[in-house]
Amino acid sequence: MGRPRVVAIVQARMGASRLPGKVLLDIGGEPMLVRVVDRVRAARGVDAVVVATSDSPKDDAVAALCAERGIACFRGHETDVLDRFQGAARASQADVVARITADCPLMDPAVVEKVLERYLLGDCDYATNVLRYTYPDGLDVEIFSADALARAHREATDAAHREHVTVYIRTTGKFRVAGVENDVDLSKKNYRWTVDEPKDVEFVRAVYQRIGTATFGMSDVLSLLEREPGLISENEGTMKNEGYYTSLAKGPALEPKPRGLGKSREWLERAAKVIPSCSQTFSKGPNQFVKGISPTFLQRAKGSHVWDVDGNEYIDYVNGLGPTILGNDDPAVSEAVIKQVREGVSFSMPHPLEVELGELLCEIIPCAEMVRYAKNGSDATAGAVRVARAFTKREKVACCGYHGWQDWFIGTTTRNAGVPRSTQELTKTFGYNDLASLEKVFAENPGEIACVIMEPVGVVEPAPGFLEGIKDLCVRNGALLVFDEVVTGFRMHLGGAQALYGVTPDIGCFGKAMGNGFPIAAMKVMDDIFFSFTFGGDVLGLAASIATIREMQKKPVIEHLWAQGERLKDGYNALAKHYGLADVTKCIGLAPRTVCTFADTPKADALLVRSIVQQELIKRGVLFLVGHNTCFAHSDEDIEHTLRAHRSALEVLAKALDSADPKAMLEGEPVQAVFRKA
Repeated sequence: MGRPRVVAIVQARMGASRLPGKVLLDIGGEPMLVRVVDRVRAARGVDAVVVATSDSPKDDAVAALCAERGIACFRGHETDVLDRFQGAARASQADVVARITADCPLMDPAVVEKVLERYLLGDCDYATNVLRYTYPDGLDVEIFSADALARAHREATDAAHREHVTVYIRTTGKFRVAGVENDVDLSKKNYRWTVDEPKDVEFVRAVYQRIGTATFGMSDVLSLLEREPGLISENEGTMKNEGYYTSLAKGPALEPKPRGLGKSREWLERAAKVIPSCSQTFSKGPNQFVKGISPTFLQRAKGSHVWDVDGNEYIDYVNGLGPTILGNDDPAVSEAVIKQVREGVSFSMPHPLEVELGELLCEIIPCAEMVRYAKNGSDATAGAVRVARAFTKREKVACCGYHGWQDWFIGTTTRNAGVPRSTQELTKTFGYNDLASLEKVFAENPGEIACVIMEPVGVVEPAPGFLEGIKDLCVRNGALLVFDEVVTGFRMHLGGAQALYGVTPDIGCFGKAMGNGFPIAAMKVMDDIFFSFTFGGDVLGLAASIATIREMQKKPVIEHLWAQGERLKDGYNALAKHYGLADVTKCIGLAPRTVCTFADTPKADALLVRSIVQQELIKRGVLFLVGHNTCFAHSDEDIEHTLRAHRSALEVLAKALDSADPKAMLEGEPVQAVFRKA
């Protein structure tokens, strides 16, 4: 069999919703469409370039330009773009299709070549560099077989799938999909080089004007931006793929799944007789979910899915409040734990796994020099505070964020019953991204602050210089800096947020994801304090943690969390915008762990708003507390289903807020706050 014929199909039309006629705008003396075609033609391995436009009279100008410039052009259905692509591929006798959009005038032929090279390895039906955006937005390349395109054309029935061509191939799990990433991860730069708005046009025109040649590539543009960083400052941070997310809203709603909850109600009645609040953890309790609509007890879990005691299945975004990072019953972790169970669980002396995991943690975590184990994050943060007090001979603590149930912290909250007032007075709070508030704490308590303990990042990113400023204040005031990485550790970066942001604390506290759901936490510790408990060296947690970290070192786990979390975040916000809810609810935070915020409205308070969204998601098979804790097992199909569930939930919310009585939309009792307002 000979080399396959590779045809690049450039998608172009005049009727773009945000910038009509953009494909023919002048970019450095040539229409943008011509710029794109010339760049794709320059890619080695591409045998032909075809422009696919619609048969609408509005696109006659595109066809005329192609005829004038000798560019092959296929005209087809205006809204069924999948049908148009299939027609273009068939007419051009393509064996392999490279999909390019005409709003990418900075397309680099080398990027096309790299994705094509990956596809031609022969182990996939579809290869792309957009599974995770390590390239600038605007260098998007998708390459797939003509057979995959033909199958999608036959099988896809959803309007959004037919409008956006490759979504059916990429997200249904029916095709072999491969991702291509840039050698240097540019995702944090959030570069936007595509053209959707007037400011985008000005940017690409400026690039062509300054570089002065049509043969430049990505590296030339990056060099330009290093010399002129302000050139793109107003062009960053725009949502990717907004058109697709919005198109979901135009399609049919996702209907609720029929569910029975009889066994959940029975178990709840039994629990109420023997367990205070019916749960061991407030955030997992029945009052955190819409009563009567939500399950109250879960029975089993596999991958990213859970089943309640009635057998109802859900895609899980609570993930045990964050620990499950690989997915439930991950084979490597489960086998490591089962093997250890058979060899012994609780020993009378230390076990070698304590040393093995300690060496591993010291290798990957910047601040780690020695390690002590605990069973949960609250143990670790409490131990860190005790270490700081012993080391500095001081008693007061400055904190920012949530740090567990122990007296030293929980006394600062409205859940402070049982905490002595003298203990409450030893902890002072300060505001995130507010250095002045910490300076005030130090000024009002001179020489008395043992440590500053904080989450390095929560749902709001640190302002430039904030973490560095915190560390400097600690040094100048003789206090230790403690990073509570119980949530961020292993989820944002294998070395924690301290590795992500390049600021190393004196003590780090880790937990949750380090054991993929098995109970374990760790902290840097010294010998002279008493931090000791029977199950501190529990070998099951140690075995689980070693297996989890090894899997994360071998597989692109964190990259997957960033990619899937970004799709959920962008999709949720695009849908909220579409339904006029952008001021009511939004998804915020770093992609691996996002939180959905809900605001009071004239007709409904924030908890009612949250309850309506949660109710509609649960009815559609999505277990949702207040955001998305993604895991490696969350598949493209999971994300696609979740986005459609979000679409339906937000549509219901919009109708509820437009009605005379939004609460009438709620089929049970609304959720309650864990912490009461002060």
